[in-house]
Amino acid sequence: MHTTSQDLRRRLRAAADPCAITDDVVRVYCAAMGRDDHRMELALLRQAPTVIDVEALVDDVVDGVDGEPPRAGLDHLLPNRRWARVRRLYWARLRDYLRWRAR
Repeated sequence: MHTTSQDLRRRLRAAADPCAITDDVVRVYCAAMGRDDHRMELALLRQAPTVIDVEALVDDVVDGVDGEPPRAGLDHLLPNRRWARVRRLYWARLRDYLRWRAR
C-alpha cells in the first residue's frame, strides 16, 4: 500500500466522521451534486456511519470498487430485504460524498 493510499484512507475516514460532516460542507456538496435538500442529506450522511461499515466503504472508494455494503450486525432489526435497501441507501450516499471529498 502506497503512502498516498494510506493518506487517502485516513482523510476519507476523517471525512466520514459525523462531527466532520458540517452544514457548510454539505451545502457545497449538495450544490455540486444537484441535490435540493441539504438538511436531509446532512442527516443521512451523519447517520450513515452508524448503519454501515465505514472501513469497508473507504476501502471500496480507495480501490475504485462499486461494491455492495456488507451485512451489518443490525440486520436482525428489520426483515432482510428492507434492511438491505436501507444499507444500500446509506452506503451509496456516503460513498458519493466520500468520492466528492476525495477530489
